[in-house]
Amino acid sequence: MAISLYYIQNVFGPQVVNRVIDLLEAPWINPEMVWIVTPLLLTLLLMTFYFGKYKAEELGWSTAVGNSLVLIFVSIDLMRYLYHSPIPPSIDNYFTQPLKTAIAIVIFAEGLFLVFSNFLHWLPKKFAFFVSSPLPVNLTAYVAIAIVYTNVVFDWVTLVAAIILFFFLLVIFTILKIGEGHLLHTVAKAKVKEQQQELSREKLRLREQRLALEKRAKAVRKTEAEKKKEEREYEKIQKQKKEETKKLKKKLKKILPGSKKKK
Repeated sequence: MAISLYYIQNVFGPQVVNRVIDLLEAPWINPEMVWIVTPLLLTLLLMTFYFGKYKAEELGWSTAVGNSLVLIFVSIDLMRYLYHSPIPPSIDNYFTQPLKTAIAIVIFAEGLFLVFSNFLHWLPKKFAFFVSSPLPVNLTAYVAIAIVYTNVVFDWVTLVAAIILFFFLLVIFTILKIGEGHLLHTVAKAKVKEQQQELSREKLRLREQRLALEKRAKAVRKTEAEKKKEEREYEKIQKQKKEETKKLKKKLKKILPGSKKKK
């Protein structure tokens, strides 16, 4: 037990750490990797942020099929690289690098199996969605690319390093999801507050408009009332004039009783 613990701490542990570093440094050792690694990284980040925003959504069979195709495309690129390395391009390069060729074939077979199993819904849903999710697929592709493009040795140390790298990236992307969720929640609260303020301002504006309309209506009613009052006064004056005219005619008849006869 003591020997095993000593071996893990002083031999196997440092080897695993160094192998993790080798995997991470692979794009700097062979910059040609960048052309195929960049799409994998961008896809991984995009899908992480997507599912961080839409937490209620699950992967879906169609997306699982699309993710599985990544392994097939990567395996084709690995076969292309092996065909051209070393120069000159030749089919013999596959036989001079049997381990790397085998890795490319295994990646192709894995991608093909996942495509058909997801297309036909063979595997249990949760398991299929996990193995076809962006992180396992893209990390598997990345480790295969690092082994084929560089001199990273494929052994148990590399497998353990890949598993450690998987959990490390899982923690990192989980933190990114949590941070994104917190940020989106904060932005949503700010938007709700802004909408509430805008609604309050709109209510105040509508209230001011209503008061202005009421004031105008009141002024119009007052003007109409004054106008009606003036009309009533005018009618009263006209009526008084008519009555005075009648009275005046009666007085004239009394004063000039024979005026009608003379005529």
